[in-house]
Amino acid sequence: MNETPHQPKLPTISVIDPISKAIDRTSEVLFRPFDAGKWMVLGFCAWLARLADGGGGSSGQNYVNDSDDVGHDFRDAWEWVLDHLVPVLVIGSIVFVVIMVVWLLLLWLSSRGKFMFLDGVVNNRGAVVEPWHRHRERGNSLFLFRLVFGLIGGFVILGIVMVTLATVWLWAESQMATPVLILTVSALVLAVIAVAIVLGLIGLAIEDFLVPLMYLRGYGAGAAWREFSALLSSRPGEFILYVVIRLVVSFVLILIALTICCATCCIVLLPYIGTVITLPLWVFKRCYSVYFLDQFGPDYACFAPAQGEPIVASPEG
Repeated sequence: MNETPHQPKLPTISVIDPISKAIDRTSEVLFRPFDAGKWMVLGFCAWLARLADGGGGSSGQNYVNDSDDVGHDFRDAWEWVLDHLVPVLVIGSIVFVVIMVVWLLLLWLSSRGKFMFLDGVVNNRGAVVEPWHRHRERGNSLFLFRLVFGLIGGFVILGIVMVTLATVWLWAESQMATPVLILTVSALVLAVIAVAIVLGLIGLAIEDFLVPLMYLRGYGAGAAWREFSALLSSRPGEFILYVVIRLVVSFVLILIALTICCATCCIVLLPYIGTVITLPLWVFKRCYSVYFLDQFGPDYACFAPAQGEPIVASPEG
């Protein structure tokens, strides 16, 4: 009688258990005992890690005009651009170069900062110089990966926006909102939303899983992405559930941050100071993904070493 070959039991993956572990780790790192110096240094690393992640917002007003007004305004704006084409191109080029330089600088600094912040949370310490140098190669690899990802995503969205503007131009020229043009614009808007969702999910994967994998393994972003892809393909349901719970957790953290903002008269909006004040939220958020990844096996345990023994990632290659 043939026996069924023994199948290795897959580890149980929970999206709830890491929450309590992350809360306990946050309490240990920041409050047991409370160390103002470590808090400030770790807050700096968290602020550095978030430099290129956005977070600012603005409010605006919606104006309702009929199609004739929209077409007229669009044609006036286009004619003004054509009449001042040279200065518009010069000023636009200068602004574009400045924005790109600032973006690249922030992206580079935050890529290194993500490893510095993770290092501080994992090893329960506040340090800047040593992790800055030790994670140089991983930070540069992450920077290049995020740069390529950002450029590809930007060009895709830019292409859709350009097609949308061309469609609006046809709308303005025809002076009537034909059903075909309305459907086309609606489809393009939905396409932008869909691309933005995909880019957001990839950005979440980079932040929550790529950085810890690079930190643990000591290799580049490409190898880390391949390992993450293998994990994702093996347990897609758990990762989908993780994204859902992650969104809920993020919403709760936003509510807490808004409460702190009101209680501090918006002091938390100040650069660095705000990150220091809300540091428990960022430490918890960092710990949550690490503890989720920890469930895939002992090879994924960031918090395995004893307290005070820094994890030294293996050499590249």
